[in-house]
Amino acid sequence: MDYLTFLFFGALGGLARGFVGALKSFRPVGNKRKLDVPKLILNIAGSMVIGGVVGVIVDVNPVTALCSGYAGIDLIENVIKMSK
Repeated sequence: MDYLTFLFFGALGGLARGFVGALKSFRPVGNKRKLDVPKLILNIAGSMVIGGVVGVIVDVNPVTALCSGYAGIDLIENVIKMSK
């Protein structure tokens, strides 16, 4: 298969992970919820880039690339949290 296919599906998995992470960080402030839009855009863009790279590295089929794009971001976030 073409590398662009794996890049696309990996980025799609990263996009999904970025939205899940954004929903987790959508924190309440009093009765309102506060959303940091620049941080959200940076998080989603970074997730898509890293997910795309991981999808190309795995390079088995599009479903595996999608799952790897999602899991790759999750792994990196957990390693960063553990190192703090």
